[in-house]
Amino acid sequence: GRGAFAARAEIEALAERIGALLTTSAVGRGTFIGSPWYLDVMGGFSTDTTAELIQGADVVVAFGASLNRWTTRGGELLSGARVVQVDLSPEAIGFHRPVEFGVVGDSAAVAAAVAAELERRGVQAEGYRTDEVLARIKAGSEWVNVGFEPIAPAGTIDPRTLTIALNDMLPMERVVVPDGGNFNGYPAMFFQIPDARGYCLPLAFQSIGLGLSSAIGSAVANPNRIAVAGIGDGGFMMSLAELDTAVRLKLPLVVVVYNDNAYGAEVHHFVHETEALGTVEFPDTDIAAIARGFGCTALTVRNEDDLDGVVEWLGSDRTTPLVIDAKISSFPSWVLAHTFTEE
Repeated sequence: GRGAFAARAEIEALAERIGALLTTSAVGRGTFIGSPWYLDVMGGFSTDTTAELIQGADVVVAFGASLNRWTTRGGELLSGARVVQVDLSPEAIGFHRPVEFGVVGDSAAVAAAVAAELERRGVQAEGYRTDEVLARIKAGSEWVNVGFEPIAPAGTIDPRTLTIALNDMLPMERVVVPDGGNFNGYPAMFFQIPDARGYCLPLAFQSIGLGLSSAIGSAVANPNRIAVAGIGDGGFMMSLAELDTAVRLKLPLVVVVYNDNAYGAEVHHFVHETEALGTVEFPDTDIAAIARGFGCTALTVRNEDDLDGVVEWLGSDRTTPLVIDAKISSFPSWVLAHTFTEE
């Protein structure tokens, strides 16, 4: 989890000694980038391969992770495992779910102490680190490598197609900042990141509309990286005044608006309860025109060819933010299937 952000070396050494795989909560994404045994994110964002490998573990050791319902898919991912939880806070142990063993301590110190004791005992196990598992991780632990059939009615672009294309176009020296909503799994997981400092997930307040300001902060804090905000049209309209700050500061900021003319999550949840969706659906809005009014460079994207302007912006001095009004196809995200899973 994010609480183990600075303990990579110690946790990796322990995992190597016992043959364990590595995964993170969403907020800890990127901690183990570069390790061939890293499964990417555990939880609602997981690929099928990642979820299956986690479910196949007999023991899960959580360092600095709360093990909340999002990280465990409502407990589904830990249903067959004994769970060890390590945290500095005694109150965190077992707060969200029962655990078999709790350790109060610093993640790095605990991992190093356990590894040292195992070394003293002569323990060195292959564990989960087989050639077959390694091949599965390479093929299916990242969403960008998982095949799909695009869903794109006329005039729209599949959000997966959009994000994969942008992932390939934008420099890897980036900070990805996903907002909340039906769309958020796409920027959260289809954008690859260089390391744990390349990811900021501002969802702890359980409020949409925080992605743009968080991306501006990330751009200021990381001037040598491009900040990439992935935000829904609803959240963008709630926070668009922040564009003025980005323009004045001449930030190299990319704002990808996943525009389906709705509060997408509410539409897909409410449709089972009511036909009156007028409060959560919007008329078509020219977000690109609004962004230009603030002084941004802006594109309207309905297909991959419309992304040519991104190349032009990348070749410029990047002193104006780039806003991409992506007219995406509307369908329930896979994340929604896990969001309200009960223990």
